[in-house]
Order: sequence, then structure tokens, then C-alpha cells
Amino acid sequence: EVSITQTYRNDEAVNIEAVYTFPLALDAVLLALEVRLGERGLKGVVVEKKAAEERYEEAISAGDAAVMLEAIEPGLYTLNLGNLLPGESATITYRYALLYRWAGDQLRFFLPTTIAPRYGAMPLLPHQLPQASLTVENRFSLQVEISGSLGGAQFTCPSHAVTLAKSAGKVVLSLTQAKAVMDRDFILNLKAPNATRSFVMCGADGEGMAAVASFQPFFPGLRTPRPLNLAIVVDCSGSMQGDSIEQARQALGRMLEALKPEDKLNMIAFGNATKTLADKPLLCNKTNLARARAFARQLQADMGGTEIGAALAATYAALSGVDAADIFLVTDGEVGTWQQVVDAAKQTGHRIFTVGVGAAVSEAFVRGLAQATGGECELVSPTEGMAERVLRHFERMRAPKATRVALHWPQGALDLNPGTIGALFEGDTVIASARFDQAAIAGEVVLEIETAEGDIARQALTLHAPAAAGADALSSVARLAAAMRLKTQAPEAGLATALRYRLMSPWTNTLVIAERAEEQKAQELPALRQVPHTLAAGWGGTGRHLAMCASAPSAGADYSMLPGADAMRLADAQGGHADSYSIQRQMVQPGAALAPPFDLLVGLVNADPRQLATHEPIDLLDLAGLTAEFDDLFSHAQDLGLNAKAIATVLLAELLAGPLRKHLSAAAQVEVRQLHERAQRIIEALENIERHVAGLAQSIEAGAGNAVLQPQRADEIRQALAHLPKPGELLRHIKERARRTTQRIRRHQPGRTSGALA
Repeated sequence: EVSITQTYRNDEAVNIEAVYTFPLALDAVLLALEVRLGERGLKGVVVEKKAAEERYEEAISAGDAAVMLEAIEPGLYTLNLGNLLPGESATITYRYALLYRWAGDQLRFFLPTTIAPRYGAMPLLPHQLPQASLTVENRFSLQVEISGSLGGAQFTCPSHAVTLAKSAGKVVLSLTQAKAVMDRDFILNLKAPNATRSFVMCGADGEGMAAVASFQPFFPGLRTPRPLNLAIVVDCSGSMQGDSIEQARQALGRMLEALKPEDKLNMIAFGNATKTLADKPLLCNKTNLARARAFARQLQADMGGTEIGAALAATYAALSGVDAADIFLVTDGEVGTWQQVVDAAKQTGHRIFTVGVGAAVSEAFVRGLAQATGGECELVSPTEGMAERVLRHFERMRAPKATRVALHWPQGALDLNPGTIGALFEGDTVIASARFDQAAIAGEVVLEIETAEGDIARQALTLHAPAAAGADALSSVARLAAAMRLKTQAPEAGLATALRYRLMSPWTNTLVIAERAEEQKAQELPALRQVPHTLAAGWGGTGRHLAMCASAPSAGADYSMLPGADAMRLADAQGGHADSYSIQRQMVQPGAALAPPFDLLVGLVNADPRQLATHEPIDLLDLAGLTAEFDDLFSHAQDLGLNAKAIATVLLAELLAGPLRKHLSAAAQVEVRQLHERAQRIIEALENIERHVAGLAQSIEAGAGNAVLQPQRADEIRQALAHLPKPGELLRHIKERARRTTQRIRRHQPGRTSGALA
């Protein structure tokens, strides 16, 4: 069970509505939400979504305070805190549970802290869209208490420095520093060979009971590794720069070492486009493996946006003629619209094994894609080694497949979940649940597995009667079991389940309304303030621990905040020494006070000015989350038949050479001048098109007026001319938008983006 408290404070002179979109572990089941506003403590109530939204808006209009929490996609939530008065603070505490998922004798506890920018438009409302900022440092403190058989585990924390203490029969882990920056997920790995890893929990479910069973399958018999038809797909988009692409190269090296002569292989690298090793799978002989290693050595995170749907489509095409292949995908998963990719993958018959790399992986995508196709997912933080994860996936791919899997519950079991069990891998976790009308059921739940060789394995777990409870009692076990059912239920049944078991769902929100005395009510509607995220460490090449601004060499620069290896790595990247460059956490100069997401754009350009020459400007705007901001200009360009990439070049040059110029490093300003020259050539070409179209129109009118052209032919030419682009108006719109953007950025004041978040 996990309890998280968020603290919001309004430092402004007006009442605000703070909006914060944040991640949770994919398996998290929210059990409670509490709000403390001044001396008042209030508990959240699960309400049908539309009714919750209406009641929230009514409370805001009436001047009362209100909190609404909604699930906007798997693993992603938005909290609205309305009418927080000037100088007022509120603490929001929510509690969730998640079931252990063992892999062998190891357990991974995963606490996401930030959301990395995603490629492409996310299917969310504007206020729900997460924003990332280089100038914001949200911080958190944490304490982990471990008791029972896990108290004797071995612990490693690859993401943060922690200390361990033992007291009163439990182990307590805390951050070494009082608070840590929320720029990477918190990861705690446990190795516990003696822990109980197969178990069943029972709890009251009204007048009946619910049970949740956790199995760790075992496959008996002779182990004969099966040959592979394997496609390795590697994300080489811009967001993979830095830590992630380094991890991807490690993964490739380990994979190529693990292949056998009887295996077949293809490799696909992708960003905006795809690069393929071959047009069909190759036998893994020495010659082809040498080709594969050469292909892998050339990979860089320089291929633009994360067009993962097109990349997987190219992979399926390269596997044509192969009935059931295994796809090994290495990515950070930072894709806006990933649900369609998962739906398409289900239809292929291929298993996808994913490795999510980086400090803030999109778990919902990489895990959802694997589970939907019968594969499995591994997450790897930047300081973890890839070898173990790669080898574990290869063991899964080569393992014998179960030809029959059956789960037997005692008589009277209802609402069985899952209805049928899909892919099973030895040593991984299989979770199932059931409900009973009686308050106490005796018997066993049995998992039975038969392999292609005819070997059968049985695992049995004994059910125990839960403690006596009232007719309306709903235990945490019952609510966990109900949450499992929600994933496959239709909307009407899902809504009924969510309301009965007080669960967040696509059809329900959690709501708190704090009525105020008449003299304390807000007099105006609140100003909207979105709480930005700290940019994920290592995202887009910003470095594993700190972002770096190259400046004139300065003697005695302080590298004490960096581990020695990281200091040297960053210095070497610039061809210098660890004491030759100034390292800052903020890429924007202190006090720049840029409105997000313009600060992210500036940070991306300062981090690597060469991107202005090597990346398409439209990709940089997209990475910064600015394509939606200027979508009308791109739509106008498309209507005129113009290339959106050319228009993006003009727009980016106008922004960087105008309102954002003073925030750029000297190196970036050199690249911007070259970008501006490219933009001027595009503008000249567009103006020439406008001028020639206008001149041609005048010539046609003169020819028609002097009876040189037949009237019918003149009309045809007029109609054709009407469809030719006249970009002058669009150019004026671009310059006007840049001017208005200048005013908007200048009006922005520090602290106006959101209430403070602790």
C-alpha cells in the first residue's frame, strides 16, 4: 500500500484553480482520497463522471472549494483543486494498493514522479495535458517500510541514494537527502529467495467474500530452447538522446551475443522514418551477425519524432510469411496516441517483448503493448544494467509454450478474472480473482499447466475464511478483485462495479466539496494554473543527472553535485575537462521567467544547438509541445498546399530570432542565424510564388480582355489559378503570431504558472 500527500499553496493575490496531471504505477488501485483545507479534513466520494463534473463546477461557481480527481488514461490522473484562496494551502492525500509481480525471486517497486514530453498529440483535454519545464524543480520526500518475510530481502535502489535502518521488526528506507528532485522514477529492487511468492488473499465482500490468488508458474520436463524468428526494433527518436540511446546500444550488444546459428534476425531503427537491416529475416550466421553489429554501431538518437506505429507496421511487413515471430522493442515509450498502436499489434499474431528505458518511462504503453500481444515488459532505469533484462526476455522467448492452462476455483465462484489465461512465463506472476456469495468458502484454487511435451504442473493454494464483517463491508481484497474486473467490463456494468466498490474508472471520478461560510467564499472565478513537471532526467539528451549549458570556459566550475563519472562524461562530450565548463540545473538563464512550454524549447536548443541543423524544426516544436499552439498556422499551410515543414522553419526562426533570442546561449545564437537564413530563403520563395501567381492572373485578364484567349479557356485558367497557393496572408499571420507571442512571454511573471507543489 502506498500513501502520497501533495501540498498545494497559492502565493498569488487571486484565487486559483490548480490543475495537476500526474502518473501512478499502472497496477495502482486507488482506495481513498482525503483533503485537508485549513483545519478541515474531508474525504473523497466516488461519483459518476458527468455528475462529478457538474457538481464540481457548481461548487466553483458558488465560491466554495472543490477537488476532483479523474483517471484520464491508464496510469495517468488529473487533479483539479478549485478556489484555493490567496495565501491558502491544501494537502491532498491519496492511498492506493498494488499486487506484487514477481520475476523469479526478484520484486520491483516502482513510483513514478514525472511525465516526460510525448511525441504527437495526446487525446486529452487542454487542461489535462502534462507540461514539462526545465525551470521547475518539484521535490519529494519518501519513506518505505518493509515488514514480514520481505524484511530479510536484499535491497538496491538504482534511482536514488537511500539509507536503511531497522526498528521494531521492520526495515525502513529513506532518501539520503531530505528531498529529491522529481525528475526520475523512484525504483527499489528486492531480491528475496525465501519470501512466499505464491499466495491467496481473502476478504469480505458484503455478505460474501472475494479472493485474489497469485501464482508463480513452474514448467517441468526437458528444456529444449526453441529457435527464434526475431525482429529487434530500436527507438532512435530525439527523445532517446543521452541515457536512453546508450541503454539501447547496451541492449543490442547483449541481444546479438545471445543469438544462436539456428535463429533468424532482422533489425529496424525508427524515428520519423525507418531503417531496416534486411527485407526479410536473416539466419544468424557470422556474416549476418557482422552486418547486424555494423547496423547497431551506426544508430544515433537523430531520427526525429517517435512514429512507432509506422515502425511496427514496417516490422510486420518485414516479417511477412512468418506466422508467429517475436519482436523485441527498445523504447522510452513517449508517444501521445499509443492505444491505436496496441490495437493494431493485437491483430498480427506476433509477440512483442518490450524494454522501457529512461528515467520516466511511459509504463502504460510499453507494458500494455507487451501484455496485449502475449509478450512481457521490462523497465530499466538509466543506472541499471541491461544484461539481466535482455537475458530474461530471451529465456521467455525460448521457453516451451503451454498448450493448456486451466484455473480451478471451488464451487460457487463468480466473476472469475481472467476468464481465460493467456501467455505464461516461468517465474513470472499470474494473478486471478473470484467472488463468492457465501462469507466463508473452504477449498483450493488450482493452476494447472500442460506443455507441448505432455508434462503437467499443478499449483494449489488453500482459501481461508476472512474475518467476520458487516453486510456492507468491502475489504481491500474485494476492491482489488473488482478493479481487475473493471478492465474487461462494458461501460454500464463497469459503472455499476465502480460505484459499488468505490473505484476510480473511465466512468467515475472522486469528488470533494468544501463549502465555505458566506464571508469566506471566493468572489471571482478562479484563475487556471497548471502545475508543470520537472523535465525527466536524461530526456532528449539533457544528461542523466544535470543539464549542461556550454559557455565560455570558467576556471573552478563546481562539479561537486555530480558523480565523478558523470562529470567526466559531460565534459568529454564537449571535448574539455571536468573543470572547464559550467554545469547548471537550469538551461534557461536564472530569472528568465519563460512561460512553459517555451522554456522547454529554449532548453532543447541550448542543450544541443546542432539540432537546429540536424532536426526538422517541426519536430523540435513537437518535442517542446508547441505544435498544438500553432496548429491553425499548419492547417492553413496545408489548405494552401504548402509544406508544413517549411512553415515550421519560418515560425521557429521568428520565435528564436525574436522573443526567445536573449534566453539562448552564444552557441545556439550562431545556429539560429543559420536557421534564420534558411527561413529567409523560404520566405523569398513563398513571396515569389505569390508575385508570379498575381502576375499570371493579370496576364490572363489582359488576354481575355483583348480576346486573345477563348472565354471558356480563360475561365478554366482562372479556376486553376484560384487553387494555386497565395502565401502572403499566411506569412503575415506568422509574423503577427510571433509578435503576440512576444507580448505573451513578456507578460509572464515567475510564480504565475501554478501554485507551489511540494
